[in-house]
Amino acid sequence: MNIVILGPQGSGKGTQAKLLAEKFNLDHFDTGKALRQVALLDTPLGREVHEIIMVKKELVPSRLLREVLHIRLNDLGREQGIVFDGVPRNVEQAGYFEEALQEFGRKVDRVIFVDISKEESLKRIGKRFSCEDCKEAVILKEGEAEVCVKCGGRLAQRADDTKEGIEKRLSIFREETMPVIEYFEKKNLVSRIDGAQSIEKVFGDVLVSLGDIA
Repeated sequence: MNIVILGPQGSGKGTQAKLLAEKFNLDHFDTGKALRQVALLDTPLGREVHEIIMVKKELVPSRLLREVLHIRLNDLGREQGIVFDGVPRNVEQAGYFEEALQEFGRKVDRVIFVDISKEESLKRIGKRFSCEDCKEAVILKEGEAEVCVKCGGRLAQRADDTKEGIEKRLSIFREETMPVIEYFEKKNLVSRIDGAQSIEKVFGDVLVSLGDIA
């Protein structure tokens, strides 16, 4: 089972991807996390990715995602299912994404689109923090200390989670990624999910949408 999960920033697609990975024993391909890890490297590639996603706050070129994707697919057995979190991000990537899967004897079985409004995205991301030590993601409630309950590490917001950065990424999502949803809708592969619901309700709807392939 190969599932693609897409949605605007703050939609909770990463949380849903983790839940799917746990329930069905899927490999979780977190595109954003993989790129942020590369951006920390003091290498030509790392500096290039850092400049693109942290400074310019833009999508990385397809050639970089293609390289990362091929490496991951090559490392996994064909029988291992995957949930792709946040990729493909534009129509060009959708084309080579399907080609890459075919090369490894795979296909896209379902695309989950977790949808929320721009206002909800801004509200959620403004409360989003992660631990500098264990990298645990946390939604910080008003009045709570900026300390990780899991390991005691310091909580901090991502460098690109400023209001300006969020709005730019949302604009890119509308312009670049929504056509991907339309691309897969023409193939009858998309299930639209209301992401404004609770995590549990969203996951329940996701499972219902997978009923014929799970």
